[in-house]
Amino acid sequence: MRKISLAALIAISTLGTVTSLQASDVEVSGNIGATSNYIWRGMTQTLDKGSVNGGLDLSYEGFYAGTWASNVDFGSKANYELDLYAGYSNSIDDFSYDLSYVTFMYPDSKDDSDFSEITLALGYSLNDLSIGASYSKTVYEEWANGKKPSYIEGTASYDFKVVSLDLSYGDYEDSGSNYTVGLSKSFDINGKAIDLALVYSEYNADSGSTNDQDNVFASISYSF
Repeated sequence: MRKISLAALIAISTLGTVTSLQASDVEVSGNIGATSNYIWRGMTQTLDKGSVNGGLDLSYEGFYAGTWASNVDFGSKANYELDLYAGYSNSIDDFSYDLSYVTFMYPDSKDDSDFSEITLALGYSLNDLSIGASYSKTVYEEWANGKKPSYIEGTASYDFKVVSLDLSYGDYEDSGSNYTVGLSKSFDINGKAIDLALVYSEYNADSGSTNDQDNVFASISYSF
């Protein structure tokens, strides 16, 4: 995934109408953040401890590629997660769509399974209300034993100006379901964004209540 520019060029070349790519046409953006608990699909990735994360993205006319990393703790040898991704996103009036391929890796651990997913996300905005839905399908898993689970999620957010109310519900095949209720606020400072969030998350495991989780966590991120 460090070969970000190559991935972007390959994707762009499939259009057939792009004859050259100027460095000035490629947008570069990044983000750094911290959270009191790294929650993914309702499940803690840090044994209920905090995490620090950051990412870098390149984009060109809707195509994008990037990388994101965070510390993790599963009680195994894995100390960090590295995600690599590429995709295409666009909008038609108030509708948006995004098709992406993501690889989740744990480079310092042979005990934790690397895996990849393809995701289709759709969104619609109406004034201060935004709703979305996404479908993710595992296409590769290192220790899958033939299983390639899917994940579906629906989201809704309403901007009250002072703060936004954010809701989500997701179901992870052969794992469990989760929902979140949160408050968030974004601040624009000289064209850069600072995002704050306070979220309640609940996870209900398919394997029984002993594996259920519920968490309240806060996060902050800076995008540039």
